[in-house]
Amino acid sequence: MLRWSRIEPAALAGFLLSNGVVALLLEALPEETTLRGYAWTSLRTRFGAAVSALGTTAVFLLVPGASTVVGAATAQLADGDPEPIGFAPDGQNPADYLILLTVFGLTLVAARTAVSRAPLWAAIGTHLTFLTVNRIVLEGDRRGAGWHTEQTTPDAVLLVPAYLLLATAGFAVCRRAARRRGAEPPLAVAERPEHPAPYA
Repeated sequence: MLRWSRIEPAALAGFLLSNGVVALLLEALPEETTLRGYAWTSLRTRFGAAVSALGTTAVFLLVPGASTVVGAATAQLADGDPEPIGFAPDGQNPADYLILLTVFGLTLVAARTAVSRAPLWAAIGTHLTFLTVNRIVLEGDRRGAGWHTEQTTPDAVLLVPAYLLLATAGFAVCRRAARRRGAEPPLAVAERPEHPAPYA
């Protein structure tokens, strides 16, 4: 499904460094702190796990659309040419993009609830890894990443939700193992109103 290019170590190292800083500070850290941190904990202290997961993911689906509105407004203020406003970035099929974002959002919830120590950082790390892998594999040639692939079949795009589902299953196994060891998962902590643990 994928034909890999030859690796250019220097270009790849430079891309990993620059993308890591930008993606962490502009995407993974603020989104996870807001959504899987504050929003998740607020919902979890009032509702069950399913409502919290679905509610947090629903808010996550609004982020790309909101960013297109902000981008268009910024371009208008700067006398630039605004990008189209929509539920998905320009050039993406909105239905496909929202389905992928739903799977990704649920994967991030699974990451956040998989460990008892630093659960928010598990979600941040998962978010950053997803962005890095996709930008190298799917956009590496455009981004000068020093490594990229060519898709040999249109079905190759299904590998993205496939590996997200595999990661979600892995997080579920980690959570079950933590319960067996007797580690208190973050859900149990957030269930007690007298101990809300805002970002646990």
